[in-house]
Amino acid sequence: MGLVFKSGQWELVAGGKGGFDMTAGAAGASVLRRSKSSVLTGSLLAPSGAVSQANIFSAKGTGGITGADSSRITVNSKVSNNLDLADFSSGFTWVGWVKSDGNTTNNNSTIFFSSEPDGNDAVIFRRSGTTDNVIFEYYNNTSLRGKATTDSTPWTDNAWIHYGITFSNSKVLRIYKNGQAIQFDVNTDTGGSTTANVTSHTFNTSIPNASRREFRMFGGDLKTNSNDGLAGEFFNIGFFNEALDEPELAAIYNDPDISFSSDSGNFQSSANLVFSCSFDQVAADGSSIAFTDRGITNRFFVSGSSTPS
Repeated sequence: MGLVFKSGQWELVAGGKGGFDMTAGAAGASVLRRSKSSVLTGSLLAPSGAVSQANIFSAKGTGGITGADSSRITVNSKVSNNLDLADFSSGFTWVGWVKSDGNTTNNNSTIFFSSEPDGNDAVIFRRSGTTDNVIFEYYNNTSLRGKATTDSTPWTDNAWIHYGITFSNSKVLRIYKNGQAIQFDVNTDTGGSTTANVTSHTFNTSIPNASRREFRMFGGDLKTNSNDGLAGEFFNIGFFNEALDEPELAAIYNDPDISFSSDSGNFQSSANLVFSCSFDQVAADGSSIAFTDRGITNRFFVSGSSTPS
């Protein structure tokens, strides 16, 4: 094979005949995956299709399969110690880009889920049925303690949307869309009152401490099998052990490719990062992804997908 610069882009040109060369394909993708303008040709291509813009890959959930494990993109069931989510007493933040597929049913699709291995003490962030609202809820053992439903319809099909949720050490919830806090209604606050049209709420009960070694993304949870897997793409997920402030959420939204491992501008919480996954590390044609340290399972990929902007 040879590396050729042609028409303003680098191109790996395969030599010889005989179909897909897996070794050459992997080597070619390794060279080009960080290039924003690149193509592979000939026997460097796996049968599933071409690789272009090799560093732009999104993970994809199948969706539309209520209760089926195969529809769930997850981190391995019992995560390793460096992903231990045992204690939310200091608060937390989840952020990520979602591009839901409007051609597939997304019913109660789970965006973020964490719990004990038996599903108790669960925290769930999901779509509200097939409406354009999203829900945040948390449980003490099996009892629902807090629930909020957005009233500004943030769910949008076939477009990149940046979601964020923060829950502080003082039990304050905020929900973000595209870097801005949005309104929600408090449906349940055990021991408290019901409020509506708020952008923040202090709950009366905290999220309980637990052995939180379930960390599931985009499709299903352990609390119920009635939720579909999320059909669509997702990109640059981050989870932090503190509640990030509004300037940080705005900074993350304004820089879709932001690295959570180093501070930059208004983002100053790299030291509080627990988990991140940008989904732009690929091998060969994108059928394999180099996240052995993340335990990603049930993965599907979209090549040549445009990143959020």
